[in-house]
Amino acid sequence: MLMIIIGMTGPIGHGKSTFAKAIGSINNSTIRFESSLIISEVANALHQATGKLPDRYSVDSINDWLKPLPRIIEEIAHQQCSLEQIIIEQSDAERHPIEYDKLMLHLESLQRNPEMLHQQITVENKEAYRPVLQWLGGYLVKNVSADIWYNEILRRVKVAENEGYEICIIGGLRFPRDANNVRKSGGVIIKVYRPDHLQYDMLDPTERERDNIPTDSTIVSNGTVEDMLNCAKQVIKDIQENNLQKLYQTKRFN
Repeated sequence: MLMIIIGMTGPIGHGKSTFAKAIGSINNSTIRFESSLIISEVANALHQATGKLPDRYSVDSINDWLKPLPRIIEEIAHQQCSLEQIIIEQSDAERHPIEYDKLMLHLESLQRNPEMLHQQITVENKEAYRPVLQWLGGYLVKNVSADIWYNEILRRVKVAENEGYEICIIGGLRFPRDANNVRKSGGVIIKVYRPDHLQYDMLDPTERERDNIPTDSTIVSNGTVEDMLNCAKQVIKDIQENNLQKLYQTKRFN
């Protein structure tokens, strides 16, 4: 039996994790990947390689801090790159694009709380590290490879399939290109959306791009956790029967 691959998108805090957990409770042969988790591995390794925090007012100091990054990227994401591809340009410091500001925000946090440098980024604490995850995620897509994160995810999906996993959840799709790569690998793209709920961080380019992702189905998260569980059961059944619906409303599943 072929592995079911579900690529998930939708605004922050709208129920993607709830849906993924529901799938996992239905079938314990489920594995989950997310670009933010791989980016976290890169950020953790960069923190571990840090001897002295950079001066956030000095581009040269920041670039010196970034020197281990090409090796880290190759080890974790299996993507070759050079230091020249990732160095910060003086023009970035002068223009202060949103991506650069994310990096500065993280460096400020490290200066205020150096203990953050020694903590592993996890699902539980990643909100505190969101600026660096957003910076790394978008900056390396722009400067190293547009496919850097999802090439690695899909490599790991193949390993999981060979290990016998039946369902794979790929969370946090933000770019149409990433969704297309998941679809080419046999996956379906599902958006989870909660009506009348705020959409956070829409100034960030990676969050804005998400709205351009074509989806195969949308789950309107307008019910309880139990409703989401019942909805997830129906979604899996419909995928297995090649009958995925364009729209699901969780409040109907009660």
